[in-house]
Amino acid sequence: MKFFGLTLFFLFLTAGSLLADAPVLSSKATVSLLTCGPGEALYEAFGHSAVRIQDPVQGLDVVFNYGVFDFNQENFYLNFARGNMLYCLGISQTGDFLYAYRNYGRAVREQVLNLDSAERMVIFRYLDINLLPENKNYLYNYFRNNCSTKIPEMMDSALKGRIIWEHAAISGKASFRSMIYDYTEFQEWGRLGIDLGLGAVIDQRIEGKDLNFLPYELEKSFSRARIKRAMTEFPLVLENRILYEPPVFFASNNYFLSPAFLFTMLLLMAAASWYFSAKVPVLFRAYRSILYLGTGLLGLTELCIWIFTNHTDAAWNLNLLWACPLFIPLGAVSFFRESWGKRFFGMLKIWLPLVLAFWFFLPQTLNSSLIPLVAALLVLSFDPIKPAADTGTQQA
Repeated sequence: MKFFGLTLFFLFLTAGSLLADAPVLSSKATVSLLTCGPGEALYEAFGHSAVRIQDPVQGLDVVFNYGVFDFNQENFYLNFARGNMLYCLGISQTGDFLYAYRNYGRAVREQVLNLDSAERMVIFRYLDINLLPENKNYLYNYFRNNCSTKIPEMMDSALKGRIIWEHAAISGKASFRSMIYDYTEFQEWGRLGIDLGLGAVIDQRIEGKDLNFLPYELEKSFSRARIKRAMTEFPLVLENRILYEPPVFFASNNYFLSPAFLFTMLLLMAAASWYFSAKVPVLFRAYRSILYLGTGLLGLTELCIWIFTNHTDAAWNLNLLWACPLFIPLGAVSFFRESWGKRFFGMLKIWLPLVLAFWFFLPQTLNSSLIPLVAALLVLSFDPIKPAADTGTQQA
């Protein structure tokens, strides 16, 4: 409900442009980058970026926000599933924007930009034109076209490349996935979902402007940037302000609610069902069928997202090495006829140990909490224990 309420809040404010007759900004106007801190939910974990334009002379104080989408757009859920998600530029009063973030306990910082009157007006007009229905929509991408990446793109287009960006030098290897990990330390289930859904393409090295997909990194880029006028360069940021700083809470992960604990339990249950398979063979077959069917359905979903949608970052998903769609028929038939899957299970006794041995050496970072699950699949690939033969003797 928290997400739904916040979304409706922004949709209400973007129903119509507040700038039907955009005024000429006075010399006291300012243009700022707003950087909002992370929240509790996964979709809030990476923060948010927006542009504020304030003019006390004109009584203007609004926020332009590229992070808006409309549940009522045509084929919304189908477009979401296919990777054709349309986001748009929206606008709200700054007071309402700040109220929403204070209400959810999320920090808001402001960087007032070092722009002259002409530059401020150019950006204002650019954003106003992009509010028009024919201009406001854009095709969203998690990493390359989102609420943060649109802002430097807008700045470069409006100011004709006068901004000189100086991006951070990253020591070691940085990738989209490694950057996500920095922001999901206390979102283990969310991190697992990302690791399952997105493939090896997000493990490629990134640098420079690629880092701007995260609002905090964009904030750093603005701090280092300069703007060129004639033959002189000036810092892009004139002043830093803290508009709201929430109380500090120390979060922690509960192991007993974590994916690692769940999958460890599945492994122990697999070992127990195999150990008692001589006494209760139907329990072993049922548990094996359920686990293989579930894993196969997961693999089929990943394969379909890769092949049949425009979610480009789901390509080359190496989770398919252990979550194979062929597990679906294997799990189904092996419950009724053990011999039908015997050869396949024999191959898995070789294949799954290889996957586990190379788990940390693959070109894609696989979630380590999944290791017990793969180990459970390995245990269940072994033949059930045969009942002991009756060795009793009869006497005349």
